Amino acid sequence: MQEDSHSYNSLRILSQTAKGYVGQCHCCTHFNFAYGNVLFVFTEDGLRGFQSVLYGDYPMHSLAEPLPHGKTHLLPSPIPNFMLSFDDVELEEIRTMFQEALLVLEVDKIFSYKK
Repeated sequence: MQEDSHSYNSLRILSQTAKGYVGQCHCCTHFNFAYGNVLFVFTEDGLRGFQSVLYGDYPMHSLAEPLPHGKTHLLPSPIPNFMLSFDDVELEEIRTMFQEALLVLEVDKIFSYKK
């Protein structure tokens, strides 16, 4: 991983749960999505793109039989043989975090437009 001057404590948290958060970096305006032991860093376009993945614009596989650890949704990645797995509660929690975070960004744009 490349070293840089970012501090992961300099995030503006846009949405969070006990398992994760969506935050905006104060220094570079990139967005962090952390959930469980996974951390993604997105541009705003990437953040919106991942939300569209969560809402069906990309093939997420729903399993008829859960995996041994109870996960029923698989999200393929561009890396061969690497997928993210979620249960129903996790998927809904992540979708809600993205909705909340993007709503905060829309409110920011409305208020910055009126200045």
